[in-house]
Amino acid sequence: MQLLVLIWEALLESSDTTPVVVEWAMYELAKNHGCQERLYEEIKSVCGDEKVTEENLPHMPYLNAVFHETLRKHSPVPIMPLKYAHKDTEIGGYHIHKGSQIAINIYGAHRDEKEWEDPEVWKPERFLTGKHQLQDMHKTLAFGLGRRACAGSMQAMNISCTAVARMAQEFKWTLKEGQGDDDDTVLFTTHKLQPLEAYITPRSTF
Repeated sequence: MQLLVLIWEALLESSDTTPVVVEWAMYELAKNHGCQERLYEEIKSVCGDEKVTEENLPHMPYLNAVFHETLRKHSPVPIMPLKYAHKDTEIGGYHIHKGSQIAINIYGAHRDEKEWEDPEVWKPERFLTGKHQLQDMHKTLAFGLGRRACAGSMQAMNISCTAVARMAQEFKWTLKEGQGDDDDTVLFTTHKLQPLEAYITPRSTF
């Protein structure tokens, strides 16, 4: 039964995360044409005329940086589900009593100026400096931590990165008028309040 729950969680959670991440990544890439072209050039250098597949992802550091930076700025879950302290403990100098309910502010952690330079700016390059390791899935808290981490994290990453890469490989896109600073979300989620609307142009390569 536990195995079935784990498989179900992986499928369910990744299917919820993927459209959110892909939409925000496409939105940010539409706002940042230089980033969009840099991603295209990386894809072209790795894949040539072949279509991007999951096997190519480990060889695309900039694509991975786009994914992690999108998770940082637009985490699908802004606040982690409540956790309970099973015993008295101390974390970061704070005393937490047994039975306390703890809610971790993922949104706040991802925009902490002490950890992130210019946190309000979407900048994939921050994950290419060596300070934030791309392979560390928990540098951001989007997938949780430890034994309670999201079981579908790798699946969400593979699907999201492949989808964004295939779009960048075959199309250019720009935002429609009036969508330049549309960061509004639905209530306490990070789902875009207004659906992404863009002008799409096929690349002549494909």
